[in-house]
Amino acid sequence: MAHAITEFTRSLPNKEHDYHQAAAEFLHKLYAAAAPDDVKYFLDKTPRYHLVVADLVKAFPDAKFIYLWRNPIAVAASMIETWGQGKWNLYMFWVDLYEGIESLVDSYRATSDRAIAVRYEDLADSPERELSRILNYLELDEDHTMVEAFSRAKPMIAPKRGDPSGQLKYKGISKGSMDSWKRVMGNPFRKHWSRSYLEWIGQQRLDTMGYDLHELIAEINEQPAGYSFLASDVVRAALGRLYCKYALEDMRSNTPWRDRIYFTRN
Repeated sequence: MAHAITEFTRSLPNKEHDYHQAAAEFLHKLYAAAAPDDVKYFLDKTPRYHLVVADLVKAFPDAKFIYLWRNPIAVAASMIETWGQGKWNLYMFWVDLYEGIESLVDSYRATSDRAIAVRYEDLADSPERELSRILNYLELDEDHTMVEAFSRAKPMIAPKRGDPSGQLKYKGISKGSMDSWKRVMGNPFRKHWSRSYLEWIGQQRLDTMGYDLHELIAEINEQPAGYSFLASDVVRAALGRLYCKYALEDMRSNTPWRDRIYFTRN
């Protein structure tokens, strides 16, 4: 389907410009239909937009963009807790952990003159300060009741989609999950994986995101090693490699989406 749309787009008078303009109109109409009449702003939280972030920038050339960064190891820990019930499952999120972070970093670098970056940890630690900075960037009036009003928001979660865990667990902006990754990533296997993953990301990307490679690795090393899920992790990681290998075999005859990146069945 993607290749067919690409070929069709090449036949349009203005090529990608026509496609992105139509996509923007399509999204505007759908969100307007989904939102109640008295709603002015619509937030669509879909993590895998990181795969099409370059298209979103082209589709909305006059938009303002907010990039929300988080400690990458905390992101991985959240995937294990939310979708694996504590068991190792990161082989299912290869495209998010690797291709996704590359796409977001590259996009932010390309749009930093009209975008703002926010760190999850800063927002949780000083919500009033960070919200003031965001509202100023958006050219909206400051509202000091926003932090309290957040708890009264009523998100619409699509059935069996999205990540409702934080919305259900917390009634407002909270620091409660800032250090939870240390408990989740505490056994020797997970600590080794975490160090290797951070080294793959590298200091240049982490600089863009507002983190220091050596400080993050030091935090990992400082945590006492536990042995919960260790045997399970080793077995599941080995099976995960097989899963990725054989789940991709029926795709190898296709042209890869980008730079030899293929999707696993998840």
